[in-house]
Amino acid sequence: MPLVSVIMISHRDTPYVRLAVRSVWEQTLPDLELIYVDNGSGMTPESLGALGQDPRLHWITLEKNYGIPIGMNTALNAAQGEYIAVLDSDDIALPQRFEKQVAALRSNPKLGAVFSRADTIDEAGTVIGKEFTLLSEQDHHLFSAYDMPAMTPTLLVRREIMVQHPYRELFRVACDYDQFARVADRNTVCALPDVLTQYRRHQIQATVQQRSLQILNACIVRLLTARRRAGCREDIEGIGNDLKPWIKSPPDLVTIYAFFAARSLLEGFALLAVYFARKTLSASRTPRRIAAALRILLVAWWQNPRQFILLTRMFFTGPLRTHALKTA
Repeated sequence: MPLVSVIMISHRDTPYVRLAVRSVWEQTLPDLELIYVDNGSGMTPESLGALGQDPRLHWITLEKNYGIPIGMNTALNAAQGEYIAVLDSDDIALPQRFEKQVAALRSNPKLGAVFSRADTIDEAGTVIGKEFTLLSEQDHHLFSAYDMPAMTPTLLVRREIMVQHPYRELFRVACDYDQFARVADRNTVCALPDVLTQYRRHQIQATVQQRSLQILNACIVRLLTARRRAGCREDIEGIGNDLKPWIKSPPDLVTIYAFFAARSLLEGFALLAVYFARKTLSASRTPRRIAAALRILLVAWWQNPRQFILLTRMFFTGPLRTHALKTA
């Protein structure tokens, strides 16, 4: 049984796939396996040349592109490792990544998962910046109500935790955020200060090509997370049925954010409602939209006078400053 199972899925053959696979084979921790799910591209291990001959490679072929959640669950079900690592097929794991992350989990039995910092690279592999990362356990839990506190392709998780939180098919693009928010509800998570991954930004990645759907999925996750943390029933089927037409063909961002602002306010999640109201202004700052956002803030003030300062901070500064979170 390997110590680490690296799960990777792809639905197309790109030059980046081989670089990602090579970065797994070059790890300083050799006790690993790579579960590679070909999501309908028609690739085979032979497509990788010599990289596809490593006996630690477990190749799974799906007859068509079933989407990210099914692909990831297929990889997860095949994984045998004590720890599960996530790596996208266009990113690079730096040589000491798994060694350092496993050491962190072994040194702290209370820690369920660990991210790392990541450099941003372009199509040519040139470092062009740093990816957003929060480090502390408290910051991860707080910020997971709004978004990912670090990049998913830097994540290493204890196997039993991943098994308890499979990817859900409603979230075709943001299934990683949905999974992490549920993990963060019940487990301690943090990020290492080391840069252990290179995250590639390019124009054909899913987050670029399906931005509206990703935002819609993330908004649903935020609402479900607020429900769970308030002790309410999640009702994923209900929200999925309500928004089925949008999931097939998402509307513009203002419409999405405005809907969730109103829905959050109706369900008593004032801080989340103000967050969504602020997001509408990031999509459109017309006089009409500003007035609508201010109405959400006013109602939130009226309903929650004791949270006046917190709500005001959220509206004008966003969640990082509202909760005094510090990025790495």
